[in-house]
Amino acid sequence: MTLPPAGAPLIALLRAAAVAAPMAAGAGTGHLGPGLACSFGAYLTLAAFSSLASRPPVTDLLAGGALLSLAGAAGAAAAHAPAAVVAGAALIAALQGLLDVAGGPLRMAAAMSALAFLLAGVNLAQGAPWWAYAGQFAAGTLWQALVIASTGRTVTGPGPVTSLRRTRERLRDGAPFAATLASIGALATGTAWLIPLSHAVWLASSALRVAKPAPEASHSRAKARVLGTLGGGTIAALLLTPRIPALLLALLAAVTIWVMQLVTAARYGWWTLCLTIVALLFGMEHGAGDWELAAERVALTLGGVAIALAVPAALSRLVAAARARTG
Repeated sequence: MTLPPAGAPLIALLRAAAVAAPMAAGAGTGHLGPGLACSFGAYLTLAAFSSLASRPPVTDLLAGGALLSLAGAAGAAAAHAPAAVVAGAALIAALQGLLDVAGGPLRMAAAMSALAFLLAGVNLAQGAPWWAYAGQFAAGTLWQALVIASTGRTVTGPGPVTSLRRTRERLRDGAPFAATLASIGALATGTAWLIPLSHAVWLASSALRVAKPAPEASHSRAKARVLGTLGGGTIAALLLTPRIPALLLALLAAVTIWVMQLVTAARYGWWTLCLTIVALLFGMEHGAGDWELAAERVALTLGGVAIALAVPAALSRLVAAARARTG
């Protein structure tokens, strides 16, 4: 097992504390909703730029934060319009697919932007107007970007012009997977609207995070996602069965995010275990949760995984049949 780079535990601790700080401040002042929105923006920014070995150029951080903020605002504005949400999910999933193949410094930011778009409606359930949520979320992305820029050890990577040129040169290669991921996003999001559960969009978020261009990679991530969600859901449910104050929720979130960074996304099963705990901590609001939300998370993950694996297989069969008829 590869050890974290020197200084990584302290960097991870500072960044995790920065994610939880708005949530803690909101809990302490009686404004938990805005604090959670800000912390969610910070959390997705951290996930988009999670390397502890180095920090990205400021231009990449700002571009990633802007992409996340736009996605969060769009998701909040469209939250009560099913057709707009499905169409938006397809578009942002296509962008995720393009950059997943083309690479570049904004690859993970695009993936996290899909989550920002999809989950904005869940956070709006607390009653905040969309523009207020959008501002709070954007403030969180900017806050975390500043923390990441201040805590990294070195600046690495090519300049923004070089990165953009390299990404643009490979965009055409990503078109087939972009179409597949757009189909997955539209189907999963449309299905989520039909499910009478408070966090049904977890179905779509799981599907988009599991699907990869190579089928074997998708199957590997599917297994890790299911096992990680089962483990994380069980741990979170045990932690949250008693009523605990929101300040303690923020502390638990900080500890989990600290561990998550040290585990790294390369160990996707363990990464998923941690992110499941964080998602449930954010979803429990004032700590009134029990096993219900954890079971919901597991069930929706299974559904999302099924869609992520079934759609590419179905599209592949359709393409093969079309080629057989024309060839």
